[in-house]
Amino acid sequence: MISTPENDKILSLTDPRLDKSSPAQIIKDLNLPAVAVESFSGYAVDALPDATQGSWSMRALGDNDTLKSVMSELELTKTSEKLLKDSAIEQELKHLKAGAYILTQVVDGSLQQLIYAKNKTEAYIVSATDEGFTGHWENDVFEVRNSKVAFSVKHSIPRDGKAAGLSKSLIRQISQVFQQDVDFKRGVKVGDKIGVIFEDFVYQGESIYTDKILAAEYASSKNTFQRIRFTLEDGKTGYFRPDGDTELKRTAFDRKPLEGRMSSGFGMRRHPVFGLRKNHAGTDFAAPRGTPIHATADGSVKFIGRQGGYGNVIELRHSEGVSTLYGHMSGFKDGLKSGEKVKRGDVIGYVGSTGTSTGNHVHYEYRINGEPQNPMTVELPKVGIMSEPEMHAFKNFASAMGEQLADLRKLALVDKPATGQTGG
Repeated sequence: MISTPENDKILSLTDPRLDKSSPAQIIKDLNLPAVAVESFSGYAVDALPDATQGSWSMRALGDNDTLKSVMSELELTKTSEKLLKDSAIEQELKHLKAGAYILTQVVDGSLQQLIYAKNKTEAYIVSATDEGFTGHWENDVFEVRNSKVAFSVKHSIPRDGKAAGLSKSLIRQISQVFQQDVDFKRGVKVGDKIGVIFEDFVYQGESIYTDKILAAEYASSKNTFQRIRFTLEDGKTGYFRPDGDTELKRTAFDRKPLEGRMSSGFGMRRHPVFGLRKNHAGTDFAAPRGTPIHATADGSVKFIGRQGGYGNVIELRHSEGVSTLYGHMSGFKDGLKSGEKVKRGDVIGYVGSTGTSTGNHVHYEYRINGEPQNPMTVELPKVGIMSEPEMHAFKNFASAMGEQLADLRKLALVDKPATGQTGG
C-alpha cells in the first residue's frame, strides 16, 4: 500500500487501475552484492572459520613457554614460522602469560584458528585467510565454563559416557579419578550412576574442547564416592574425598632417595669388600655416577662431610626422632651446609663410590632414635596434605561441588554439551 499526493488517497500496489506511469509501477535495479558481508562501524569484517570443523587442541601455558615451543608440541612448527612473519601477530604473541591457554583448530592438516586465551573473557584470535593469517583481540567471545553431565551405566562407561556427551579424555579421567574406589574391570554394574563437573571451553557458541574433571561422583547400589579436584599451595593437584579426613594425610617420607635399582637390601649379608657376614643397616640403590640424590622428607642437615666407610655422607634430622643417612656420594649440592633446612624431593648430593664401596650407588638408612630400620618396610609417619588455610578453602569448595553432584545424581543428564564437540 502507498499514499499518493492526490487527496492523501491510499492505493494498493496490486490495484489493476494503476497504469505504467504511476510512481508505484516504477522499478529500478539496485547494484547489491551477491553475498551479504558483515560490517562493523562501516568497515567490512572477514568472517571467522567455522569452529565446528576439524579438531581442536589445547595447551595450558607454563612460565617458559613460547609460541614456538607450544606449536612444536602440537606439531605445527612450520605454521608458527608463518605466523611470526606477521609483525602484528608476532608482537601480540611475543610474551605469553603463564596460566593462560593456547587453543588451535586444525582442518585437513592446516591451522584455521589459534586462540590465545589470556583469561576467561579476553582472547587474541588468529584466523587463516587467503593471504595468510590475521589476528585481533576479542572480549567475551571465548568462555570457560563448568559443564555437568550425569548418566546411568546401561552397557559400559565408554559407550554410555559418549552417548551422554563426554569426550574420550573425560571418560578416561573417570577411571583415574576413582582408581582407589572402584574396580573398573569387575566392579562396574548396570545401574551405577556417574556424575561429572568439568571445564568446558566454548567459542562461537560451540563446545570446542573439554578439559579436566573438577568434581565427580560414582554411585553404586552399595556405595557413593565423591572426588574433588584441588591444587595445593606447592602446585600439586589431586582428587580428594570431601569427607575423607584420614585420606587428607600422606606419608611423610619417600621409600627411596632416587629411582634406581636396589642392589642390596636391609639385614644380614656377606659384605662385598670384607667377605664377612655382617648386618647391613640400610638399603643400596645402584645408579650412574652423578645421578641426583633427593631428600626423602622435610628436615635439616645434621651432618655433611666425610665419615669413614660411608665416604661422603649427609645425615638429615626429621621430626619424631627420625633421621636419614645418604652415603658414598661423589659430591654434595653446592652451598649445602650443616643446619640448613631441606624439603622433600630436594637434591642434596650425587651418586658416587666414595668410602668402602665396590661401585656407584647410594647407601640409604632410615633410623628411629638412632636405631636403623628397614626403609622398604618400616611404617612411615603421616603428615597432613593440607595446611589449615588450604583445608578451609578445600572444605568450602568441596561443599559447593558436593551440592551440585547431589543434584546431578537425580538427573539423567544436565546441561549436556554439544555431542559434536571435537576437542578433549
